[in-house]
Amino acid sequence: MTDEISILVPTYCRAKFLPLFLLNLKSQEYDHSKLTVVIYDDSPQSEQFIQDSEIDEVRNIIAPMKLMYHVGEKRLSIGKKRDALIKMCKTKIFTFMDDDDIYLSTYISSNFKSLKSGKYGCVGSDKMIFCMTDKEYSVHAIDCGNTNHMIHEATIMATKKWYKASCGFADNSRGEGKTLFEGIRNVCITDIKDLMVCVQHSGNTVDKLQFANEENKINIEMSDEMINLLNTILKN
Repeated sequence: MTDEISILVPTYCRAKFLPLFLLNLKSQEYDHSKLTVVIYDDSPQSEQFIQDSEIDEVRNIIAPMKLMYHVGEKRLSIGKKRDALIKMCKTKIFTFMDDDDIYLSTYISSNFKSLKSGKYGCVGSDKMIFCMTDKEYSVHAIDCGNTNHMIHEATIMATKKWYKASCGFADNSRGEGKTLFEGIRNVCITDIKDLMVCVQHSGNTVDKLQFANEENKINIEMSDEMINLLNTILKN
């Protein structure tokens, strides 16, 4: 039995990543009829993630998933957008799917299984995997638990009840999840290899090349299909 889940997407000037995002959605193993995509886009009109003329086409592509698309009047920090998205969504469970990353087909189903297994309020990974597009698509990994917050924001699945007991996200666009986990328990760490891969590119909010060293390198190869897709996206 599956629960309804909202996929929350904060975005700004990332229209060229729409093909990757749609691939991420369509690949999910979780029951698509139980998923609602909620996007908060505060980009200039010409650079919005989905143009007005594309809305119907995108709805058809992701059906039977539902789509809620909110255009912000002024630019907000990523933290504030995450908070706003949670308040907008109408389901008891939400998960984040960032606009420029690779999400594995098991992302939602794996996190949901963990969320329900121990009646946790929040699940996600304290590690991150990076595909370094400027380093011949080599793959590297870091442990976020040893930095400034417990679970990386891009991997969070949680209940609204758990979120309401937290302090919410910080009003910034780097490490905005730090305040979310202050003094909070009832959290389960899940395996990043079932979840997602961050894509390094010139438009990242945080420079991910800082993690591209031999110590962090892991033996994972990106598929030719994904490399070709990213090459096409990053040429635009």
